[in-house]
Amino acid sequence: MLLLTLFVLLPVGIVTVLSLFHYDLLAQSHGYVGLGNVRTALRGGQLLPALWHTVLYWLITAPIIVCVGLLVAVAVNSLGTGAGLWRTAYFMPAASTLAAMSVIWTWMFYPNSGVIDSTLGRAIGVTGWLGSTSWALPAVAVVGAWHDIGSSMIMFLAGLNNVNPDLMEAARLDRAGAWQRFWHVSFPALGPSLVFAAAVATRNALSVFDQIQVMTAGGPARASTTLSVLMWQQAITFGNLGVGSVISVLLLLLVLAATFAQLRGFGRRWERAGTR
Repeated sequence: MLLLTLFVLLPVGIVTVLSLFHYDLLAQSHGYVGLGNVRTALRGGQLLPALWHTVLYWLITAPIIVCVGLLVAVAVNSLGTGAGLWRTAYFMPAASTLAAMSVIWTWMFYPNSGVIDSTLGRAIGVTGWLGSTSWALPAVAVVGAWHDIGSSMIMFLAGLNNVNPDLMEAARLDRAGAWQRFWHVSFPALGPSLVFAAAVATRNALSVFDQIQVMTAGGPARASTTLSVLMWQQAITFGNLGVGSVISVLLLLLVLAATFAQLRGFGRRWERAGTR
């Protein structure tokens, strides 16, 4: 409880208090404004687009992370020889520094000469991904999904290791096929892992910052500016801690609401091991 208070509750309380004050680091001025920072954030015309970009990024990445992570976990778990090698290979992106990997992905997306631009880009007629208002956000979403699939795979592998071998053997004796054994035996046991993987993917997606800051800095024309990026710009770049704190509180509420909706919608049923 002491650590929880110091590292979670106290920072949240400080940010909530700061959201009620005008505190300009550049001008060295401060004062209580109540909901004035909320009006300032809305009046700037950047908050709602950033909110939409954050939700869109979540809708793109979270399903990929969970679904592909599950498929990879099932494939790796079915291997006899070499399972450890493939498990390590898929987990390596999650163990790497996302900011450093984003630099490499920026080179891969480099217009005309980058490997993605010169192969897939030419095939579908898209060039200059990171400089396009339509493709910048999907491009950084690919990087985010690539980075987190390994973590999702590890969660599902842990769940697959908890499958009751007696149930699996009984299914084989009943001549259940591979799909039937997965759907009726393995998948119900993955309920807790699935809930946790979805919650982690949601949290990471809604708070995305690293790859966007490195690859696009929120551009072009703010087409990839998310709430975390906007919060950084307001609080750090412009020194307006009050507006930055408002955005931080909004982001916290968004993560809590999305996680609560998942738990209420399907999480508790899946955690009770098997009701689909």
